[in-house]
Amino acid sequence: MKRFGTILMASTALFAASCSSNEEKQEQDEIAVAESIAYNLDASETTLLWAANMGPDYGHNGSISITEGTMTMTEDKVESGSFTIDMNSIKSIDLMEAGEEDKAGYLEGHLKGTMVDENHPADLFFNSPVFPTTKVSLGEYKDGMLNLTISMLGKEISQEVAADISHDNDGAAISGEFQLDLTSLEIPGLQPNPEDGSQINPIIDFKLNAVMTK
Repeated sequence: MKRFGTILMASTALFAASCSSNEEKQEQDEIAVAESIAYNLDASETTLLWAANMGPDYGHNGSISITEGTMTMTEDKVESGSFTIDMNSIKSIDLMEAGEEDKAGYLEGHLKGTMVDENHPADLFFNSPVFPTTKVSLGEYKDGMLNLTISMLGKEISQEVAADISHDNDGAAISGEFQLDLTSLEIPGLQPNPEDGSQINPIIDFKLNAVMTK
């Protein structure tokens, strides 16, 4: 009887160990099957708005197009992502809404560097004939903050912006209102006027709604 009890206890211990091992293996398997999901930009549903100012009483706002992009996520972690912005797509919204189409055209041309005159050389602002696109790469996303690396005008800056990323098996979205400080790029046209110190603010406001599908 004592021998039987010993065997029973040993069997019970082996069974418990086996169950524990099976549970651990199941948890590991569940972690292993967490798949990376790749999403592609739906350019027709995506918007990127900008606003710039030269003091509290003077500024303009408009839009610019993101033409392509991808993002890969594993659960709630951004694994990778990149977007292409078409610098030739810069539009003025406020002037168009005010019915000032000519002024809107001039502003857009000056920003793109395609409206060249004695006060607006080709390399002013974003010089789209030479730099037609801006590349944005996604970095770490944590606590509602997304790290961006921006390649613009042959230079690169990294900044962290507030963003909300949502996703499911059908698609994903990135939305947010944030500012980008372009000071370090030393963009012609965003530098202080040497005569009076006036300056277009190099800190630009953006409102993003990027829509993505599988």
